[in-house]
Amino acid sequence: MSLRFGVMRGALSLGGVNVAANVLSAAGLLVLARLLTPEDFGIVAIATAVLVLVQSCTELSLNNALIQKETVDKSHVDTAWTMALIRSAVICAIFAAAAWPLSIAYGNPDLVPVFLVSGLTGAILGLQNPHVWLATKQMSFAPLAIAQFLRRALGIVFAIVLAFVLQSYWAIIWGSLAGAVAATLLSYVLVRYRPQLSLAHVREIWSFSGWMFLSQIFETLNWRADQLIAGLAVSKDQLGIYAMADNVAAIPSREAVHPIKHALFSGLANISNDIGRLRLSQQRAQSTIAMLVAPLGVGLALVAEPAVALALGSQWEGTVLFLQIISIAYILGSFSIGLQPLAMALGNTRLLFLWNFLSVCVKIPAIIIGFMTAGLVGVAVARLISDLASALIEFLFIKRLLDIGVLRQISRHWLTVAGLLAMTAAVLIASAAMPLGDIPLVVDLLARITIGAIAYTGTILVIWLVAGRPEGPVSIMFDVFQRVRSSRTAPAMDLEESLP
Repeated sequence: MSLRFGVMRGALSLGGVNVAANVLSAAGLLVLARLLTPEDFGIVAIATAVLVLVQSCTELSLNNALIQKETVDKSHVDTAWTMALIRSAVICAIFAAAAWPLSIAYGNPDLVPVFLVSGLTGAILGLQNPHVWLATKQMSFAPLAIAQFLRRALGIVFAIVLAFVLQSYWAIIWGSLAGAVAATLLSYVLVRYRPQLSLAHVREIWSFSGWMFLSQIFETLNWRADQLIAGLAVSKDQLGIYAMADNVAAIPSREAVHPIKHALFSGLANISNDIGRLRLSQQRAQSTIAMLVAPLGVGLALVAEPAVALALGSQWEGTVLFLQIISIAYILGSFSIGLQPLAMALGNTRLLFLWNFLSVCVKIPAIIIGFMTAGLVGVAVARLISDLASALIEFLFIKRLLDIGVLRQISRHWLTVAGLLAMTAAVLIASAAMPLGDIPLVVDLLARITIGAIAYTGTILVIWLVAGRPEGPVSIMFDVFQRVRSSRTAPAMDLEESLP
């Protein structure tokens, strides 16, 4: 199988499963939003933000270190698993020591057991079978796709069942733990592996993981700083409304992009020694991903009002403005998404740390100023502005790695930007023309989605055809579609071309 077809198949496999998981997560959020209160979600948001931060402070990117290596044997896998076991013990110890001080800082003594259970959840998730990830190096993405779906699906299913019984935030906390246990055990069923304790290759693995460890800390601060900071000053119900907007906004953008980034990393790692091919592949992938992902975030912002009213109910109407701002903030990164898989493929994890460090240096002061100026709305706006700055830094670092100018990188997105502008104008005009209160919410929502989709795809196709079908994301998607069709009928094909 060619690299191009393998990576696209991996992206489609992981992306398809992630879409299914996102749909289930969205449905689960809707059910939980009806059963629980904004205050419940505020407590969960605090626990989740702290857990993600602690996980990041102990993250070693062990699975990625295995993928990046040219040759891997069982002793490497055993070393990675043993390091993961030590990390899980450290996570438990951190939460045991910090649960009480954190509950005081957030002004709620009931948070102590919440932090303890959350720490156990994170520790168990860190013990999943490393072979599930390692299989992607051979372009086998099914085990990882299934494992990721099970982790999210089981957690949300358990949470919904418990919500009917407990009617409190504990439904989500215990549901996450149950899902983590089940998903971790099933990962060893998907790919057989009997771990053994070993530290034979610690130094070798750490040479890759060291900078990733630092990078992950700042990446999480960059992602969760708004909730960690705001949670110290606002009420739990206000934080819950903000966190709900964040959770919903992440589904069509951040959550959709994660599996694609991993598939891209696996592919780029295989051609890291061919800089010309790497340069072309990375740029093609970056422009194609943005064309697929950006309209999801912008579209969600455009339909936020009827979507919230229909799906979440009146108690969540305060999420609309936050959802619109955060959705746009999330999609900015889709235009420069190639930096992380590229830097990891080249083993230049130090650059990732520097990018995340600079992003945090911009974001935290912006969030503090935004909160002091306009409360939670100011926090959301500060996040949008700082995410734009972060994307520009990514462009600069890609230029450093591949010697591709920033303007040249941005210019590859011109079709996507044209489509987004057309979609925005069409939906706004249609929304203004719709009689207020005279049509059902579901009709309003479906009408906006349909009009936006037609405007986006239609504009891109028309401009692409008029421009003479230039090489780029549209031609790549047509090519992939044709090859997928051909692969179903032909027993074997030579697809050895550059990565999209």
